[in-house]
Amino acid sequence: MPDYSLAEEPTCALIDRHYRRLSEIWSNARRQWDTYDSYYKRTYSVWEGNAARKRPGWLKPAKPTSVIDHAVDHQMAANPKYHRWPTKDSDEAKQAADRVEIAMDAMAMEQALLEPVLTWKGLGKNLIHLGYAVLETGMDTTILQKRRADPIRTSDMDDDEWKAVTRLYEHYRRTAMPFRTRVPHPARILLDPWEKRPRVAIRHFKRFAVDIADMVHARKLLGKKTGDFEVRNNNPFEEFVVDEWWTEYYHAYQLSGFMQHGGSQYTYNSNQRRMLFVDRNTWGFVPYAHAFAGFGQEPTLASKVDPMDMAVGLLDPIMADLKAQAQQVSARHNAVMEASFEKVGTSVLGADELRDQLDEGDIIEAPMNSIWRMEKPNHPRWMFQHGSELESDIEDGTFSRQISGQKLAGVNTVGQQAILMNASGKKFVAPARQMEHLASVNGSHQLQLIDLLDLDLTVRGNRIKSKDLDSDYSISATFDVVDPVIQFQNRQQGLMELQAGAISLDTFWERDAHLEDSSGERRRLLEDYIRRNPLIHQELAMEVAREMGIEEIAERAIERAKQKAPGGPPRGAPNGNGSAIIGPDGQPMDRTMGTNGGPADGAEQLNMGLTADVLNPNRAGVMREG
Repeated sequence: MPDYSLAEEPTCALIDRHYRRLSEIWSNARRQWDTYDSYYKRTYSVWEGNAARKRPGWLKPAKPTSVIDHAVDHQMAANPKYHRWPTKDSDEAKQAADRVEIAMDAMAMEQALLEPVLTWKGLGKNLIHLGYAVLETGMDTTILQKRRADPIRTSDMDDDEWKAVTRLYEHYRRTAMPFRTRVPHPARILLDPWEKRPRVAIRHFKRFAVDIADMVHARKLLGKKTGDFEVRNNNPFEEFVVDEWWTEYYHAYQLSGFMQHGGSQYTYNSNQRRMLFVDRNTWGFVPYAHAFAGFGQEPTLASKVDPMDMAVGLLDPIMADLKAQAQQVSARHNAVMEASFEKVGTSVLGADELRDQLDEGDIIEAPMNSIWRMEKPNHPRWMFQHGSELESDIEDGTFSRQISGQKLAGVNTVGQQAILMNASGKKFVAPARQMEHLASVNGSHQLQLIDLLDLDLTVRGNRIKSKDLDSDYSISATFDVVDPVIQFQNRQQGLMELQAGAISLDTFWERDAHLEDSSGERRRLLEDYIRRNPLIHQELAMEVAREMGIEEIAERAIERAKQKAPGGPPRGAPNGNGSAIIGPDGQPMDRTMGTNGGPADGAEQLNMGLTADVLNPNRAGVMREG
């Protein structure tokens, strides 16, 4: 049900009111994220109060950074896999669904590489580090313009230049992909924290003057109403603060101020506030989706409800442990320095002169018994073993270190390691599911744009067009962290179920083999069957012989083989009237290299079980013994 309360054309006053309210709601969460950043970037203070002046605090372990990075690297997958349901119960609809799946996978890969930071890794890091993430569906309007605008040949353009222009146009028309998937920092985007699919979005950020001028100029060329904006003082890189407003009805751009240099920092000037343009949102959706990681918990008292309690990062419960660990490391380091470098004591007056002599060498002039070496501190062993309880508490509050690839004591088999890693990984089930939801929303938005804009895209050789969608934009994304051991076990179990008739071949392909293009796989199986036919082998071999110019030699060899073969023509000659091609081992082509069915059957025999007790399927997926 659309929200008609937002159907009015936005004004500066409306945008300001929403901006102030949402900024207030998210203010505590932003301060909390700033604290998380100080630990991740290791800029926090090791000592507090007077101790900070007396004790060095520059030595800070990499533990907080490694906790976040290991969690993201080992538990957050980098690429989504899309699943599309057929819109109808027909082979054509199934083939269209498969084409959409493959094209969406290719588009996700391409979009991730077009961003400075890998999209899905950045999304996973925000969820783990900040406990909250925002995903943006964007369009590169420059690409769309190049796809739509037919090239124009000017009078001063020669043939070579015109050829280059037309070929570039064909490239953009066929292969250029206009979609962008971005991961903005959550502090830059203001959304309603309690709405999973937000109805209002405000992006408060800085833009260069030249970028703003280009957007305004492009709308003026289309005859749209815009505010006035020009690049000032011939400075295209002057920075302005803008508010971008999104609802399902409108997209607006408001100039909120400009950045003035004030010493070493920027100061904000809001005297320039004015509306630059207001467009109707023909997309029909707000291009942002957001989610909490699930590490937080809403408070019981309604008066204390705050998104800060939901936007809880992985470091939140262990920050005290991290600071205590840094203090211990710093103290032990100082103890090692004291034990390694002896200090000298003296009762001689004029200590400055004595220090100069010590600096010059070991031999000095001074009264007897007036100089002595300070006794080395004898630190107890427990002092250097202290800290194991902090490591244990850090693991309890985050995850087991074996997730980062470290082997635990007493774990000696692959199975034990796999079981423990699987148990440890359950910590990240909720963030992974949130990533899947955000990717699914993003994919659905892109399918909707393909249909609304009537696009025909070819991305990495995979074509997708609005005709394949049938006005249905539903799609599901999954992020699978592949464990080879568990994957192998699942496939074995699936093959046993397939042999027993408990599941279909399509279920095995989708669930256990993670095959995306089932209809294409069926066609490839039929192609393999055709290639394995002896008659097809024979004709293909003769065709190659013609290309090589040795057709007559091949025919003579076939005739000799017929005459020598006892009991009639060799196997492979149909009805005894055809001819047979002899393989390199002297056998007919359908049995060459010692295999019935020829080389294709030899390739099939490579797909054997690991042991005699393991069942293996044939090329059609049917289980067989041996």
